[in-house]
Amino acid sequence: DNLMARIKREEAKLLAYTVLFNKQGQLITERISTDIKKLKKFLSKEEFNLLQSVLRSATTELDAVHNKIEADLNARIT
Repeated sequence: DNLMARIKREEAKLLAYTVLFNKQGQLITERISTDIKKLKKFLSKEEFNLLQSVLRSATTELDAVHNKIEADLNARIT
């Protein structure tokens, strides 16, 4: 949609975790993270450091969720 491309976004998705299920019956997990270095020039040092810290913590937590899901699925298969 061309209109959406012209609207200036006020936010950006920096980290996402998705659980997908496809037609073949496969469960797929997907984590998307964004390199925030390009945002540094728009933020104060404190804001950038906070953002880095939050993303580091969230990434660790999402890795734990991913590992738990994977372990649960592997336990059901064996």
